[in-house]
Amino acid sequence: MTHTLDVNERVSPLDRSRATGAPASARSTASARASRFGTFAITFGITFAILYTVFERLNWPLFTYHPAVGKLDFWMQRARSGEGPPMYWYGWLVLSLPCALVLAWIATMVPARCLHRATIFCCVVAALWPATFALAAFIADQASFDAEFLKSIWISAIPALVGAAAASYFVPSQWAQRVWTGWLLIVPIGGLVVLGYSLKQYFLR
Repeated sequence: MTHTLDVNERVSPLDRSRATGAPASARSTASARASRFGTFAITFGITFAILYTVFERLNWPLFTYHPAVGKLDFWMQRARSGEGPPMYWYGWLVLSLPCALVLAWIATMVPARCLHRATIFCCVVAALWPATFALAAFIADQASFDAEFLKSIWISAIPALVGAAAASYFVPSQWAQRVWTGWLLIVPIGGLVVLGYSLKQYFLR
């Protein structure tokens, strides 16, 4: 009987450790999945806003919709006689969606440190590009000489890319990780500034 009790005492701790270990492993797996989903969702939100703004500025719709005749054309097509004005924003949205999904999926595969650095770079570009573009356009309008070249979106990209590279290099990793989700607030604001400026002619008529 003493031997039986001794065996039970030896087996019981082992069973308890297995019982407590199994839920811990399940919690760890669930936590990893939640972390990957969070990375996917945050990256998707950031990249979708950036890509939509870029595709709008470059006028790269996946398709062109002609609402007057209910017709779709692949890529960007100009207005044709008798078909009314074309609509491009559906094409920008549809093109932005798969591109953002692919980039979000890639983000779940790369190390977190590289992801945070890349996020800083992209979001600083999204913030600085419209700011430098608006400043360059203001200078071009106020200058006493011909400075129309400053209104080029690509000229404004140069200081934005330089500033983004500097920010992604010098910002500490701990700070980048803490404010990572906050970048979602910056990107839509920058995108709206660019879109608002590009569409201002329709509001000022």
